[in-house]
Amino acid sequence: MKKIEVIIEKQDVNFFARIEGKGNYMPNGYGLTPKDALNNLKEIILDYQVNEGKDDKFWKKVDINTVEFELHYDLQAFFEEHDFLNITAIAKRSGINPALVRQYASGVKHPSIEQSKKLLGTIHQLGEQLQTISLHA
Repeated sequence: MKKIEVIIEKQDVNFFARIEGKGNYMPNGYGLTPKDALNNLKEIILDYQVNEGKDDKFWKKVDINTVEFELHYDLQAFFEEHDFLNITAIAKRSGINPALVRQYASGVKHPSIEQSKKLLGTIHQLGEQLQTISLHA
């Protein structure tokens, strides 16, 4: 099974799913949700394979029914998709000004690689902490 990196981005009301640096084609899908964008991306890839991409060495080997997408979110798409997360709490744990992270989440500003790594590290730490919780009924 082939694994392909997909970047999920948010612009206005739509999510976009794009693949870079694979073969001679850079597909971009879109939709109201990340799932819709991924479904559209698959349709676009299939259309390319059937039509103009028949000789594309990379894409002709991709089975659209078994391909696994490895998702990479921009911060705006991440916080939109995971709206149950508290942006202020994540910002404070990361040592970043909460107002700045809210601007990242709204798409007003874009984080540096360093800021993105800090936020990602905090999000991963939260996930690890949550996995250790046990509830008593």
